[in-house]
Amino acid sequence: MNISVIIPTLDNPDDVFDVIKSLNQQLLLPSEIVIVDSSSKDDIENLTKNINSLIPITYARFGRAYRNDRLIMMIKALPIIKYFFQSNPKGRAYPYEATNHGSLIAKNEWLAFLDATTLPSKHWIKDYAETIECDKVEVVFGNTQYLAETFFQKILRASTYGANGIETAPGSFMRRKDFLNGFQITEGVRSGGDVDWKNRVRSNFTSITPKDTYLVYPNLHKNLLSCTKKFFIYQMHTAVQDIAHSVKDLYFLLTLMFGLVLIPKWNAIVGWESSPYYMPHITKIYLLTATLILLFSVLFNRIFVKQSSKPFLKNAYKISFFIVVSFGVYNWNSSLAGWVEESVWYIPHITKIFIIFLCTASFTYRGLYFPIKNDISFDFLFPINWVWVGLLGLFLDIVKAPGYLIGALISPFIKVIRSSAN
Repeated sequence: MNISVIIPTLDNPDDVFDVIKSLNQQLLLPSEIVIVDSSSKDDIENLTKNINSLIPITYARFGRAYRNDRLIMMIKALPIIKYFFQSNPKGRAYPYEATNHGSLIAKNEWLAFLDATTLPSKHWIKDYAETIECDKVEVVFGNTQYLAETFFQKILRASTYGANGIETAPGSFMRRKDFLNGFQITEGVRSGGDVDWKNRVRSNFTSITPKDTYLVYPNLHKNLLSCTKKFFIYQMHTAVQDIAHSVKDLYFLLTLMFGLVLIPKWNAIVGWESSPYYMPHITKIYLLTATLILLFSVLFNRIFVKQSSKPFLKNAYKISFFIVVSFGVYNWNSSLAGWVEESVWYIPHITKIFIIFLCTASFTYRGLYFPIKNDISFDFLFPINWVWVGLLGLFLDIVKAPGYLIGALISPFIKVIRSSAN
């Protein structure tokens, strides 16, 4: 197989040196290494000129980092700003743009994708080539394990990535002609583009993810500040894209079930016809409304959202749902119980209970269920580390919430380029 390895990079010459070294140790050498550089300095360019490599290296400069460039680029994407200020300098490329550019200048039939911070085992290219030949598949996805050395990294890995290898875009193999024929990675976002790409590829090509781990990621964040910044930004950019999240369907179902319990008793609670809140035929109205909502959801998700590159309506739908639920909880005792403590519907401290429930659910999931499911050892979790794992997971969930909200609000104004099959 003639293989070009595509590597986007930004201000990390040491990592680039390590990944070039690891590629030169492959049991089956690739035909080309394509370095796509968006760094603020020329260290990586100089490295590619002087490093001793058995594999030819193609170096390409694509963008250049400067102070606050990503913020400026995001502001530039706003229509009114773009109209009046079209000559602003282009800053560093996001990794997806850099990867796409690398695919354009690559010289070989097959593309293999890497991050500069992801190191492949020496069997990676050989085994993937054999998988493509033996299993007759068109795409092989990466399988990456996140490494942890410090205590904070171990806590972070336990609450997020787990000890197992996970499916990743870095490490993937795909024919260049297929990639360029409408299946380049989503541009204009910092995260989530790889998930979107895998979903589209999986729906259009025969693919496989190896059970064995072939790549390692040794660069987990070493402190809370950098970790917080990453998860906030990543969640913001993920919200810009149309990536399905099935959990919302569960929440929606639970809401409908809750309504089925509450609604038939509404008129009895408010005092029947003598009450200004009396609603004739409320149960019939609710069932009709629920049916219409379900039909709308099917049409919305299957037709409109599926065909849209801007999931603003979908984001608005989820945000509105959360607001309605939160507002309902906050006004529960006043609306349903009239602040009468003897009422069967009066729930003391319901708002606190609601918040505590959400926090406890996140804490338990991140601290126990997720780590155990993903082979974090009991010896590490117990007796006390699971608490730290749960607290960090809860904190990151809280951090991601405003990131998602901001991303949902700005999504109509962000230029997202998603290629599709021709």
